[in-house]
This record gives sequence, C-alpha cells and structure tokens, in this order.
Amino acid sequence: MNLFIVEDSPYIQNRLIRFVEGLPDVHVVGVAGDINSAYSAILNTNTDALILDVQLSDGNGLHLLKNIKQSNPEIKVVVLTNHSTEANRLHALRAGADGFLDKSTDFEQIPRILHDWQQSTQPKNLN
Repeated sequence: MNLFIVEDSPYIQNRLIRFVEGLPDVHVVGVAGDINSAYSAILNTNTDALILDVQLSDGNGLHLLKNIKQSNPEIKVVVLTNHSTEANRLHALRAGADGFLDKSTDFEQIPRILHDWQQSTQPKNLN
C-alpha cells in the first residue's frame, strides 16, 4: 500500500512515518505540509491511501479531500485532526473520507485501519 501524508506539523509528520514504517507492505510515498504541494504529488505517486489533516497552512484539508476523491475515488482517506468536532466529522464524511480520527485519542487506530484497507484490496482465496 502506497501511503501519502498531508500534515503541516513536522513533529506529527515524523510521528506518523515512524508509526507506519514497521507495518508490512505499507510504504510512505510522500509527505506534504500544504494543499498546493500535496494535490499533484498525490496523483503522481500511485497513492493508495492518504492520512490528511483538516487545518493546513494554506487552507482546509477537506477541500483537498473532495478534489482527490473526484480525481481518484479509489484512494482511501483517513482524516486525522485536532479539530474533531461533529461538524468536521460530518463534513469529512460527506467529502468522501473513509475514516475520521482525533489526533489526541485515536492515533493508535491508524495501523488497524491501514491493515483493514489492505485486507479489503487483497484477492480472496477461493480454495
């Protein structure tokens, strides 16, 4: 699974990279801290999954989410935010998010989510 991270905090970027680098068959193919550099990079790196922050330095990550899903709806997206209000969760799900997590309480769910997404794309053994 090719994973792209869109997060403006270098600390959280590094934490995410360390957190997922031990997962089998998960490869971080890119990291961006803003919407402008993220969009084309995501579409040009064969991204399968995306971890996306809501509040970015140049705008709202949910706008990027909507554009990514319109361009490539197969990309799985989990929104990871400090702004985990019910309104943001609903906006994220309506924009096409496949998951919505609070940075302060749900960080540890990321490996399970990525694993589940990998399993859902694996061909089923019919024997």
